[in-house]
Amino acid sequence: MPKRNDKRDTAKAEYVKRRRSGEKINLKEFAATLGVTYGTVRNWKKIDQWEDAIERKRGGQPGNKNSRGKKNAKGNPGGGAPDGNTNAEKDGAYSTIHLDRLTEEERAWLDAIPTGASANNAYELKLLRIQQRHIMEKIAEYEKCNPEELFTATITDMRKPGPDAEGKTADSAVQKMAMVNKDSAFVRVTQLREALNKVSGRIISLTTQIRQQEEFEKRYALELARLDIAKMRATGEVDIDPEGDEEDEEEAPHDKDSGAVS
Repeated sequence: MPKRNDKRDTAKAEYVKRRRSGEKINLKEFAATLGVTYGTVRNWKKIDQWEDAIERKRGGQPGNKNSRGKKNAKGNPGGGAPDGNTNAEKDGAYSTIHLDRLTEEERAWLDAIPTGASANNAYELKLLRIQQRHIMEKIAEYEKCNPEELFTATITDMRKPGPDAEGKTADSAVQKMAMVNKDSAFVRVTQLREALNKVSGRIISLTTQIRQQEEFEKRYALELARLDIAKMRATGEVDIDPEGDEEDEEEAPHDKDSGAVS
Protein backbone atom coordinates (compact mmCIF):
# COMPACT_ATOMS: atom_id res chain seq x y z
CA MET A 1 0.00 0.00 0.00
CA PRO A 2 1.45 3.41 -0.96
CA LYS A 3 2.40 5.69 1.91
CA ARG A 4 -0.11 8.45 2.72
CA ASN A 5 1.12 11.86 1.65
CA ASP A 6 2.08 13.96 4.67
CA LYS A 7 0.58 17.05 3.04
CA ARG A 8 -2.86 15.49 2.75
CA ASP A 9 -4.04 16.09 6.33
CA THR A 10 -2.32 19.46 6.45
CA ALA A 11 -4.10 20.51 3.27
CA LYS A 12 -7.51 19.55 4.68
CA ALA A 13 -6.93 21.39 7.94
CA GLU A 14 -5.78 24.53 6.14
CA TYR A 15 -8.69 24.39 3.67
CA VAL A 16 -11.32 23.92 6.40
CA LYS A 17 -9.80 26.71 8.52
CA ARG A 18 -9.79 29.22 5.68
CA ARG A 19 -13.28 28.27 4.51
CA ARG A 20 -14.71 28.65 8.01
CA SER A 21 -13.41 32.18 8.09
CA GLY A 22 -15.44 32.94 4.96
CA GLU A 23 -12.56 32.88 2.50
CA LYS A 24 -13.09 31.59 -1.03
CA ILE A 25 -10.35 29.23 -2.17
CA ASN A 26 -9.16 28.56 -5.71
CA LEU A 27 -8.14 24.89 -5.74
CA LYS A 28 -5.53 25.38 -8.46
CA GLU A 29 -3.80 28.16 -6.54
CA PHE A 30 -4.19 26.16 -3.31
CA ALA A 31 -2.52 23.14 -4.95
CA ALA A 32 0.35 25.30 -6.13
CA THR A 33 1.02 26.54 -2.59
CA LEU A 34 1.13 22.90 -1.39
CA GLY A 35 3.46 21.84 -4.18
CA VAL A 36 1.09 19.16 -5.53
CA THR A 37 -1.03 18.86 -8.67
CA TYR A 38 -4.54 20.23 -8.99
CA GLY A 39 -5.92 16.73 -9.63
CA THR A 40 -4.36 15.45 -6.40
CA VAL A 41 -5.97 18.21 -4.30
CA ARG A 42 -9.31 17.67 -5.99
CA ASN A 43 -9.18 13.94 -5.16
CA TRP A 44 -8.21 14.64 -1.56
CA LYS A 45 -11.12 17.07 -1.23
CA LYS A 46 -13.61 14.52 -2.55
CA ILE A 47 -12.33 11.43 -0.73
CA ASP A 48 -11.70 13.11 2.64
CA GLN A 49 -14.96 15.13 2.42
CA TRP A 50 -13.48 18.51 3.12
CA GLU A 51 -16.77 20.37 2.62
CA ASP A 52 -18.56 18.21 5.19
CA ALA A 53 -15.97 19.19 7.78
CA ILE A 54 -16.89 22.86 7.48
CA GLU A 55 -19.31 23.60 10.31
CA ARG A 56 -21.67 26.32 9.20
CA LYS A 57 -23.18 28.40 11.97
CA ARG A 58 -26.82 29.46 11.91
CA GLY A 59 -27.35 33.05 10.79
CA GLY A 60 -24.84 35.28 9.02
CA GLN A 61 -21.48 33.83 8.02
CA PRO A 62 -18.18 35.34 9.19
CA GLY A 63 -17.72 38.80 7.74
CA ASN A 64 -21.45 39.36 7.16
CA LYS A 65 -22.47 42.88 8.29
CA ASN A 66 -26.15 42.90 7.29
CA SER A 67 -27.42 42.84 10.89
CA ARG A 68 -24.91 45.28 12.36
CA GLY A 69 -26.60 47.87 14.58
CA LYS A 70 -29.93 46.00 14.68
CA LYS A 71 -31.55 44.52 17.78
CA ASN A 72 -33.33 41.22 18.23
CA ALA A 73 -37.07 41.07 18.72
CA LYS A 74 -38.27 41.60 22.28
CA GLY A 75 -38.09 38.38 24.25
CA ASN A 76 -35.92 36.69 21.61
CA PRO A 77 -32.21 36.82 22.53
CA GLY A 78 -31.21 34.28 19.88
CA GLY A 79 -31.95 36.34 16.77
CA GLY A 80 -34.47 35.65 14.02
CA ALA A 81 -38.18 35.17 14.54
CA PRO A 82 -39.25 33.50 17.81
CA ASP A 83 -40.70 29.99 17.66
CA GLY A 84 -44.35 30.14 16.60
CA ASN A 85 -44.07 33.67 15.16
CA THR A 86 -46.70 34.30 12.44
CA ASN A 87 -45.98 37.96 11.60
CA ALA A 88 -44.94 37.16 8.03
CA GLU A 89 -48.10 35.19 7.18
CA LYS A 90 -50.64 36.64 4.76
CA ASP A 91 -53.49 34.17 4.45
CA GLY A 92 -52.18 31.00 6.11
CA ALA A 93 -51.95 29.01 2.87
CA TYR A 94 -48.31 28.15 3.54
CA SER A 95 -48.44 28.02 7.34
CA THR A 96 -46.72 25.30 9.31
CA ILE A 97 -49.39 23.52 11.34
CA HIS A 98 -48.62 22.58 14.95
CA LEU A 99 -51.30 20.41 16.57
CA ASP A 100 -50.42 21.62 20.04
CA ARG A 101 -51.20 25.22 19.02
CA LEU A 102 -54.67 24.62 17.61
CA THR A 103 -57.63 26.33 19.23
CA GLU A 104 -60.45 24.32 20.78
CA GLU A 105 -62.65 25.14 17.80
CA GLU A 106 -59.99 23.92 15.36
CA ARG A 107 -59.49 20.73 17.36
CA ALA A 108 -63.23 20.01 17.35
CA TRP A 109 -63.40 20.63 13.60
CA LEU A 110 -60.39 18.39 12.99
CA ASP A 111 -61.79 15.57 15.14
CA ALA A 112 -65.05 15.67 13.15
CA ILE A 113 -63.27 15.01 9.85
CA PRO A 114 -63.30 11.31 8.90
CA THR A 115 -59.95 9.57 8.49
CA GLY A 116 -60.95 6.31 6.82
CA ALA A 117 -60.50 6.08 3.06
CA SER A 118 -64.17 5.47 2.20
CA ALA A 119 -65.54 7.95 4.73
CA ASN A 120 -63.00 10.59 3.71
CA ASN A 121 -63.87 10.20 0.03
CA ALA A 122 -67.56 10.58 0.84
CA TYR A 123 -66.82 13.67 2.95
CA GLU A 124 -64.75 15.27 0.19
CA LEU A 125 -67.42 14.44 -2.37
CA LYS A 126 -70.02 16.34 -0.33
CA LEU A 127 -67.75 19.39 -0.14
CA LEU A 128 -67.15 19.28 -3.89
CA ARG A 129 -70.87 19.06 -4.54
CA ILE A 130 -71.42 22.20 -2.47
CA GLN A 131 -68.59 23.97 -4.30
CA GLN A 132 -70.05 22.87 -7.63
CA ARG A 133 -73.44 24.30 -6.68
CA HIS A 134 -71.96 27.64 -5.60
CA ILE A 135 -70.05 27.98 -8.88
CA MET A 136 -73.14 27.16 -10.94
CA GLU A 137 -75.19 29.73 -9.01
CA LYS A 138 -72.50 32.36 -9.60
CA ILE A 139 -72.40 31.57 -13.32
CA ALA A 140 -76.17 32.00 -13.55
CA GLU A 141 -75.87 35.33 -11.71
CA TYR A 142 -73.24 36.74 -14.10
CA GLU A 143 -75.12 35.49 -17.18
CA LYS A 144 -78.02 37.76 -16.18
CA CYS A 145 -75.77 40.85 -16.01
CA ASN A 146 -75.47 43.57 -18.63
CA PRO A 147 -72.69 42.52 -21.09
CA GLU A 148 -71.17 46.02 -20.82
CA GLU A 149 -71.03 46.02 -17.02
CA LEU A 150 -67.53 45.76 -15.53
CA PHE A 151 -66.47 44.30 -12.21
CA THR A 152 -63.38 45.15 -10.16
CA ALA A 153 -60.81 42.37 -10.36
CA THR A 154 -57.71 43.81 -8.64
CA ILE A 155 -56.62 47.10 -7.08
CA THR A 156 -52.96 48.11 -6.94
CA ASP A 157 -52.36 50.86 -4.40
CA MET A 158 -48.95 52.52 -4.82
CA ARG A 159 -47.84 54.69 -1.88
CA LYS A 160 -44.81 56.63 -0.68
CA PRO A 161 -43.57 57.85 2.72
CA GLY A 162 -45.09 61.02 4.04
CA PRO A 163 -46.62 62.74 7.09
CA ASP A 164 -49.36 60.85 8.91
CA ALA A 165 -52.30 62.28 10.89
CA GLU A 166 -49.94 63.33 13.69
CA GLY A 167 -47.49 65.00 11.34
CA LYS A 168 -44.85 62.29 11.70
CA THR A 169 -43.16 60.65 8.72
CA ALA A 170 -44.59 57.20 8.12
CA ASP A 171 -44.23 54.57 5.42
CA SER A 172 -47.03 54.36 2.83
CA ALA A 173 -48.78 57.43 4.25
CA VAL A 174 -49.27 59.22 0.92
CA GLN A 175 -51.01 57.59 -2.02
CA LYS A 176 -49.01 58.02 -5.20
CA MET A 177 -51.11 56.07 -7.66
CA ALA A 178 -54.02 53.62 -7.71
CA MET A 179 -54.52 51.10 -10.52
CA VAL A 180 -57.85 49.29 -10.83
CA ASN A 181 -58.23 46.29 -13.13
CA LYS A 182 -61.74 45.31 -14.19
CA ASP A 183 -63.23 42.49 -16.21
CA SER A 184 -66.59 41.79 -17.81
CA ALA A 185 -69.28 39.31 -16.87
CA PHE A 186 -68.26 37.21 -19.89
CA VAL A 187 -64.68 36.91 -18.61
CA ARG A 188 -65.90 35.92 -15.16
CA VAL A 189 -68.25 33.29 -16.58
CA THR A 190 -65.37 31.86 -18.61
CA GLN A 191 -63.15 31.66 -15.52
CA LEU A 192 -65.94 30.12 -13.45
CA ARG A 193 -66.61 27.49 -16.11
CA GLU A 194 -62.94 26.50 -16.03
CA ALA A 195 -63.17 26.14 -12.26
CA LEU A 196 -66.41 24.18 -12.64
CA ASN A 197 -64.74 21.76 -15.05
CA LYS A 198 -61.96 21.08 -12.54
CA VAL A 199 -64.42 20.49 -9.71
CA SER A 200 -66.59 18.26 -11.91
CA GLY A 201 -63.54 16.25 -12.94
CA ARG A 202 -62.61 15.70 -9.31
CA ILE A 203 -66.20 14.64 -8.55
CA ILE A 204 -66.09 12.05 -11.34
CA SER A 205 -62.77 10.72 -10.07
CA LEU A 206 -64.03 10.45 -6.48
CA THR A 207 -67.29 8.84 -7.58
CA THR A 208 -65.33 6.23 -9.50
CA GLN A 209 -63.15 5.50 -6.45
CA ILE A 210 -66.21 5.13 -4.21
CA ARG A 211 -67.93 2.82 -6.68
CA GLN A 212 -64.82 0.66 -7.00
CA GLN A 213 -64.55 0.46 -3.21
CA GLU A 214 -68.19 -0.58 -2.90
CA GLU A 215 -67.75 -3.26 -5.58
CA PHE A 216 -64.64 -4.54 -3.81
CA GLU A 217 -66.50 -4.79 -0.50
CA LYS A 218 -69.36 -6.71 -2.17
CA ARG A 219 -66.92 -9.13 -3.80
CA TYR A 220 -65.11 -9.56 -0.49
CA ALA A 221 -68.36 -10.36 1.36
CA LEU A 222 -69.35 -12.81 -1.39
CA GLU A 223 -65.96 -14.51 -1.20
CA LEU A 224 -66.31 -14.91 2.56
CA ALA A 225 -69.73 -16.51 2.07
CA ARG A 226 -68.27 -18.93 -0.49
CA LEU A 227 -65.49 -19.88 1.91
CA ASP A 228 -68.02 -20.59 4.66
CA ILE A 229 -70.03 -22.84 2.33
CA ALA A 230 -66.88 -24.67 1.21
CA LYS A 231 -65.90 -25.17 4.88
CA MET A 232 -69.31 -26.65 5.73
CA ARG A 233 -69.14 -29.03 2.77
CA ALA A 234 -65.63 -30.16 3.67
CA THR A 235 -66.04 -30.58 7.45
CA GLY A 236 -69.76 -30.76 8.04
CA GLU A 237 -69.39 -28.08 10.70
CA VAL A 238 -71.79 -25.19 10.91
CA ASP A 239 -70.82 -21.96 12.61
CA ILE A 240 -73.47 -20.86 15.11
CA ASP A 241 -73.59 -17.38 16.51
CA PRO A 242 -72.84 -17.80 20.23
CA GLU A 243 -74.65 -14.57 20.99
CA GLY A 244 -77.81 -15.52 19.14
CA ASP A 245 -81.07 -15.91 21.07
CA GLU A 246 -82.09 -19.49 21.68
CA GLU A 247 -85.75 -20.28 21.36
CA ASP A 248 -87.33 -22.16 24.24
CA GLU A 249 -88.84 -25.42 23.18
CA GLU A 250 -92.46 -25.79 24.33
CA GLU A 251 -94.05 -29.15 24.86
CA ALA A 252 -97.16 -29.89 22.89
CA PRO A 253 -100.26 -29.82 25.08
CA HIS A 254 -101.34 -33.34 26.13
CA ASP A 255 -103.08 -35.18 28.92
CA LYS A 256 -100.34 -36.51 31.22
CA ASP A 257 -102.73 -38.77 33.13
CA SER A 258 -104.37 -40.67 30.31
CA GLY A 259 -101.82 -40.05 27.61
CA ALA A 260 -104.70 -39.41 25.23
CA VAL A 261 -104.51 -36.44 22.99
CA SER A 262 -107.62 -34.40 22.98
